[in-house]
Amino acid sequence: MKIIIVASSPVKTFKETYHRNPSDYFIGIDGGSLELIARNIKPDVSIGDFDSTKDLQLIKENSYDTLFFPKQKDETDLELALKFLDTLKGSDNLEIDIYDATGARLDHELNNYLLMAKYDKYKIRILDKNNDVRYLKAGSSQKINPKNLKYFSICALDKSVISIKNALYELDKKEINRSDTYAVSNEPLNQDTAPIIEVEEGGVFLFAYYE
Repeated sequence: MKIIIVASSPVKTFKETYHRNPSDYFIGIDGGSLELIARNIKPDVSIGDFDSTKDLQLIKENSYDTLFFPKQKDETDLELALKFLDTLKGSDNLEIDIYDATGARLDHELNNYLLMAKYDKYKIRILDKNNDVRYLKAGSSQKINPKNLKYFSICALDKSVISIKNALYELDKKEINRSDTYAVSNEPLNQDTAPIIEVEEGGVFLFAYYE
């Protein structure tokens, strides 16, 4: 089971980029539930303070469950959704795709990336029309889908040691720090060979840009 989370950024790409799988579990965050409903998908749960929508009744009527939270709270709505996953049976090692969580407010977008690191027990991706963003922790190895891949970049959250293989610019157990930029704008060798990122120490963000 894959978890599909749709957030409520005004920059909408879910409806045109998501390829439906009936076995997926759907979570709508605030007004993001409306994007699910617009694709005739009934959210398994809608979560948030619902301050970004005037269609709360529509969301309630078209969701299997709705969880309300006060506007004044310690967590963002996305973090509430990630916390909710602990209540699901077999929640360990879940794969989570998050849509409509980029663009518009930069503070929310940055926080959304940091949440991937905070909840690194899950395999989380943040997706939009052109971007696939992941957090890779120590001991992980990640192949990047090369089809239509234009660029990919590695940004360290903390001091890290990484290797990059099958790419224009390769690294072998290289230390990378938060302020380093030499791992930005790398390229695949071709459309058939998947670049590989290996993280030996620390943790990094992988940004893949697709045309």
